[in-house]
Amino acid sequence: MKRKKLSILVFMMLVIVLSFSFTWAGEYPSKPITLLIPFGAGGSTDLLGRALANSTEKYLGQPIVPINKTGAAGGIMYTTLKNSKPDGHTIGWSSLSVNTCTNIGNVPFKCDAFVHVARIGYSGMPIAVRADAPWKTVAEFTAYAKKNPGKIKIGNAGTGSGTHLTAVLAAKALGVNVVHVPLGAKRRVPSLLGGEVQAICTPLPEAAPQVKAGKARFLIITTAKRDPMFPNIPTLKELGYDVDIELFNSISVPKGTPESIISKIEKAFIKGSKGPEFVKVANQKGFIISVLERKEFGKYIAMQDAKIAKAMKVAGLVD
Repeated sequence: MKRKKLSILVFMMLVIVLSFSFTWAGEYPSKPITLLIPFGAGGSTDLLGRALANSTEKYLGQPIVPINKTGAAGGIMYTTLKNSKPDGHTIGWSSLSVNTCTNIGNVPFKCDAFVHVARIGYSGMPIAVRADAPWKTVAEFTAYAKKNPGKIKIGNAGTGSGTHLTAVLAAKALGVNVVHVPLGAKRRVPSLLGGEVQAICTPLPEAAPQVKAGKARFLIITTAKRDPMFPNIPTLKELGYDVDIELFNSISVPKGTPESIISKIEKAFIKGSKGPEFVKVANQKGFIISVLERKEFGKYIAMQDAKIAKAMKVAGLVD
């Protein structure tokens, strides 16, 4: 009799747990959703994230509240995301920084600490020079750099950043010896125009206005395909160099998030990426909307991670 009562009690408890789990996933979302942004207000990552949140929330039926979690080159945001309850109410607006900050050791975990739900798109990271620079092509730039090792300074956002590592891989592929200068995101373009450095590696939207104004020139871009805003700028890939790194933005959630919730998030944000509000901001910022769903994106982000890990070693930042 006691065994029978115990079995019934265990069965009832199991039913309650399963019912709770079903309700938890089935009623999602049950409150406003937080979208964590790894960088400060007003930058491209922030503006794109906020536009996507506004465009997506109608598909989830709850407000999506963007919150900037800055510091440690994205490490603060990713740590916050990793430690969040895996219930779909805290989502990360991830970028290439998830690869850089985890590989350099800013956080005690790796890129695979999350479920990477979908890539929304990417920006290119071209190498730009002043309009009056003596090099009109990457071939001329390379020839000069080989004859004058260490004379060309290339500015970037900071040591270990995506722009630094992209420039490192580009220089290695081209076989040139250059000096990499960490300037910070806000100083890159002014430093180029002021002559502090001879070139910069930068997200395309930051230098595009100067190029359009005739003050700067793009020599090369490191995306897999040419950028539609600047279709005449060749890629390193098409010139025969095995370098293609993209400044992607994507949606990530903590591991342990129920599959049904992940599926809802994936579908909603993909729909949001097609909304006119987001498309308008993306076009203004030179952001290429290029969705990769979860399975395909998982392979893509693993490949990007391997490239960043390689660049870290080439740059001497890790063993």
